This record gives sequence, C-alpha cells and structure tokens, in this order.
Amino acid sequence: MSISAVVRSIAGKRLEATARQHCVITDRPPAEGGNDAGCTSGELLLMAIGSCATGSLRNFLNAHEAPVEGLKTRIAFAPSSTPGARDKIVLVVTFPAGAERFGDEAIRAAATSGGVVSRLQAGSEIEVQIERGSISTT
Repeated sequence: MSISAVVRSIAGKRLEATARQHCVITDRPPAEGGNDAGCTSGELLLMAIGSCATGSLRNFLNAHEAPVEGLKTRIAFAPSSTPGARDKIVLVVTFPAGAERFGDEAIRAAATSGGVVSRLQAGSEIEVQIERGSISTT
C-alpha cells in the first residue's frame, strides 16, 4: 500500500493537508501570524508519532492478551542535551494496570516498532523533487 498526502497553501499561514478522503487544516498561533485555525505542523508530527507508538503498543498488548484500557502516550519536544542540536522527541507511556509483567525494554521495542517511529529512528531520507507548472492568466 502506497501512503501519500498532498499539502497546499490556502490563506495566510493556513495549509490544507489531504490523505485519501481525510482533510486537516494546519495553522500558526496568532503570536506567529496565524489564526490558530488548526494544529501546527509540529503538533501534527507529535500526534503522528504518538498515534504510531500507541497503536504499536496496543498491538503488542493484544498479541500477549494483556489489557489495553488506560494505555496512553504523551509526546513532546524536549531540548537536546547537545548544544545546537534539534530538539529530541520524548514519549511518556502510561501502561495499563494488569500489564506489569512486561519489562521496560519490551515496551520500548514495541513503542518504536511502527512505521512512523521506525522511519524517524532510521533517519529516513527526504528527497525534494521539483515540478514547475504554468500559471494560468485567464
């Protein structure tokens, strides 16, 4: 299955992102020149990482017939300990009661096994291709 999305500028700082039949608006807060009509792209990135990690953890728990109710992941950017480096991404997993038998390493492995998180950890290459279109004057 090919995964893709399209993002286009719509007005001011707002962008419209579509994937399959779904649409999301991103924007900046007023302090950054936006209208706060949607999440920032950084917030969407954190949500994508959190959704991937939490879904992978849910699958791990289901595979081991362990409870999933109460599973939650909080995700945030945190300053890097290396001066000049980009922020690190921190996931804090709240594991459900009744799932205490799993060690920290198994939980970390499950949380980082999904496609989004594993691509980030592997440092997936980003390639920029340019398409130049003509602008209609009619």
